[in-house]
Amino acid sequence: MKNQNNYADIILESNAIFTSKIGEDEPFSGIVVIKDNKIIAVDQKQNITKWIGSKTKIYKLENKLICPGFVDNHVFFTGYVWSKAGVDLSNVHNSEEALLAIEEYAKNIPNSKTILGHCLNMNNWHEVEKGSAVLDKVFKDRPVIAFSKDRSECWLNTIANQKYGIEHDKCYAEACFKLFQELLKEENIVDEYNNFSKLLASRGVTSIKEIGFDDYYGFTDILEQMELKGELIHRINLVSQPVSNNANFEYGDTCSKRFQNSFIKFMGYNLMVDGEIASHEGELLKPYKDIPDSCGKYSPDYKTLEETAQAADKKGFRCALHAEGDAAVRKSIDIIERCRLINGKRDSRHAIIDLELVHPDDIVRMSNLGITAINYVQIMNCTSKYSDFYAQDLIGDDRINNYWPYKRMIDKGVNICCGTDLPLDIPNIPLSVYFVTSRRFPDGNPLTGFNKKQSMSKADILRAWTIGGQYANFSDDKLGTIEEGKLADITVLDNNIFDLSVDEIKDVKVCLTITDGKIVYNTLNKGK
Repeated sequence: MKNQNNYADIILESNAIFTSKIGEDEPFSGIVVIKDNKIIAVDQKQNITKWIGSKTKIYKLENKLICPGFVDNHVFFTGYVWSKAGVDLSNVHNSEEALLAIEEYAKNIPNSKTILGHCLNMNNWHEVEKGSAVLDKVFKDRPVIAFSKDRSECWLNTIANQKYGIEHDKCYAEACFKLFQELLKEENIVDEYNNFSKLLASRGVTSIKEIGFDDYYGFTDILEQMELKGELIHRINLVSQPVSNNANFEYGDTCSKRFQNSFIKFMGYNLMVDGEIASHEGELLKPYKDIPDSCGKYSPDYKTLEETAQAADKKGFRCALHAEGDAAVRKSIDIIERCRLINGKRDSRHAIIDLELVHPDDIVRMSNLGITAINYVQIMNCTSKYSDFYAQDLIGDDRINNYWPYKRMIDKGVNICCGTDLPLDIPNIPLSVYFVTSRRFPDGNPLTGFNKKQSMSKADILRAWTIGGQYANFSDDKLGTIEEGKLADITVLDNNIFDLSVDEIKDVKVCLTITDGKIVYNTLNKGK
């Protein structure tokens, strides 16, 4: 009898294997051979028989595209929970209907719990309706908060304002940290994380950078238990974002020692720099076109940011600075550069996130300093029509060539990876390929593409979603490419995007996701 230990557990056979390796820009025909949790061979189809044992599952994928597993390098599980907490108010039209829906929902939850709602549309409400008075009449002693779909505003009563410090028009994530402390302790939070994990698996995501505010309010304990029980189906690169206080380095030290296995590791700190350009809160090098005397509504606290980054760098942690405007990007680079000057040169892989507007000189500096760019390559999906896009009105034609400058980053040798800021958007890698190759918004405009010179090739964007993300997370030695010896984190798309037109790419879906050699999502027929 043949020794089954010599044979594959899974064989993926396809006409389209994209390795994500530099220099291999086109997919090729062959097989990917998986044993236990590793890729043990990438071979020619005619050699398939030597890998087949009695227990081998063979997936004949024809023209389906095999890729390394995707990496979403900026997700926010707490935000995912927040975005769907409480009663769904998407179908209410006014304050009266909203109040009725909230009252009905409140009957079915314990009196001790805060009443929450989501997807509330207050666009057509009078200002007086948005106030606390309507809710206060019914709920005097019980907090009520109903958030809009984008969570940019909320409807809340007085007691909720007093308890959480949240205001109607100041309810962004960082302002809601007290509420998050409660959400992460809900009885069903493990179920929520499993749902979150399944969502990611359905999009081919096998690794994430996950943001936890402060010390993650105890949720780190839950993640540890899930890892020990073998329940995690994606790898977690955990970061702490200081919100209620300064960076908690004791927490970082503890996590670094605590997580030594392959599914969770502590990376460092996420630091917010400026705000959104769309809200005039991004810090620009030159004034806004529509507000000629302003480079941004407020100036970030660069002194504290630099102190935090230097302290984190000295302890060997990676920092990811969130900057939108070109001035904020430049000053973030300055901070990282001074970390090197003061603490010494090392393989730090510090990163800057978002990078809406970037001066060409600073891209060169990013390359020289080894700074990774974590780009929101699906960001066009957040503006349904090109006519609603704000950039040219806010920054003018003279700086438009510096907007989302992906191609320039690649040409200058900057490591690029991708994030969705989930729940800002849900990862959809084929859709992102459409956006960054066509540079068109969801309505298909402009036909010639927005700042089309900065588009990316299909190969480059897939590399950004795979090896680029793994490099940023110090995992490129074992993940991110399809090659012998790498861990078997693999995604299969139901069509070969290299053979499709730009418009056809949007309809491609993930049909198979493998994490650590185990199938975690499958819409194919069972292996033969």
